Amino acid sequence: MNSQPFQTPPKWWPSRLSPRLIRLVRSFRLRDLKQKGICSIDVLGAEAIRNSLDAGAGVLLLPNHSFHYDSYVLIEAALQAGWHTHFMTAWQVFGMSTTPGKHFLQRHGCFSINREGTDTKAIKQAISILSEDQHALTVFSEGDIYHSNDRVMPFREGAAAIALKAAKRSGRPIHVYPCGMKCFYTQDPTDELVGMMNQLEERIRWRPRPDLPLLDRIYRFGHGFLSSKEIEYLGESGTGDLPARLRFLAENILEKVRSAHGLKQRSQDITEQIRGIRSYLIREIEKAQNSVSDDSSNSEIAEHIATLQRHLDDMFFVTQLTSYHGNYTVENPTIERMAETIDKFEEDIFDLQCPTSRGKRRAVVRFGEPIDLSQAQLDTSSLTALAEANVQKLLNEINSEQTVKKIAS
Repeated sequence: MNSQPFQTPPKWWPSRLSPRLIRLVRSFRLRDLKQKGICSIDVLGAEAIRNSLDAGAGVLLLPNHSFHYDSYVLIEAALQAGWHTHFMTAWQVFGMSTTPGKHFLQRHGCFSINREGTDTKAIKQAISILSEDQHALTVFSEGDIYHSNDRVMPFREGAAAIALKAAKRSGRPIHVYPCGMKCFYTQDPTDELVGMMNQLEERIRWRPRPDLPLLDRIYRFGHGFLSSKEIEYLGESGTGDLPARLRFLAENILEKVRSAHGLKQRSQDITEQIRGIRSYLIREIEKAQNSVSDDSSNSEIAEHIATLQRHLDDMFFVTQLTSYHGNYTVENPTIERMAETIDKFEEDIFDLQCPTSRGKRRAVVRFGEPIDLSQAQLDTSSLTALAEANVQKLLNEINSEQTVKKIAS
């Protein structure tokens, strides 16, 4: 998972989508994609979005957040079919960008949202796009890049709520399109993966074991690192299967932080629990910072802020924990799944924003049948669940097609 600042955003950045600029800098985006190993893009169903937009409908795209630079891939897929899209984007992407980078994001249709609170400006722009704009809106409802691309993570309900509000307020139909995206290696990255496992093992003071099968090394490393974190938080290493241990450790950390601040558990969903606790911690940190005068030093307040910050770091670690499924790679040890897991290790252990490129890849983009909100009677939860299930179906179809291609070749 990408480490990022968690605080109240310093400002809001609106979309200033410029189709002309998007076309002008296309070669630069394709160059960036090639540098990340994405050398070709296979697109199916993009023409349907063009038809919906031409018919005057508002269009919401709900893709899985599959890999870094997937927004560039989606922009290219849209260009091929003759349409453009705005992107709802975590404010931290803007916050960590240079001034030219912020302008570049806005001209590509990105607008910021504070995911830790109710961002009325972002919600208003999203509803306006669906109600009035000639371009589509894209929301990555998984929220983060989890590097488990065959298995869709739970969709957050915000996008569905926005679509339903737009459908009520707008005089035009709203079409919700599921979208599945995935990358496949077109050259064998095994040597690069083995080299990264050597670096990871050395980082935690292990002797590299290139003599072992790669899958064994992945699970050996995962068990070892999880055991070290269990000892840190629980005092001893856990037993049992990996998914149960990951869940137990995450829930234990959440409960300890809640208890330290007298907070009640308001949801069974871990992602929602993290969001609620994180929002509280951000407010408390800023309140404490504002209570310190410029010309004095209050050690008690400083210690309180440090404790709050540690608990905020704990929330990020729980987010990292929940991005691991435990059995994801071993149940189907394809080269893509092994690479995704090593990518996660590399980001988490070396605190990187993006893993190393390990070879040439082909990106696949599939758009599914639209959900017409003027025809379907759905509430927020059912629309979210339907969109999530449809994206998973698209990914399953993409994988089936790839399997057939491998057999045929």
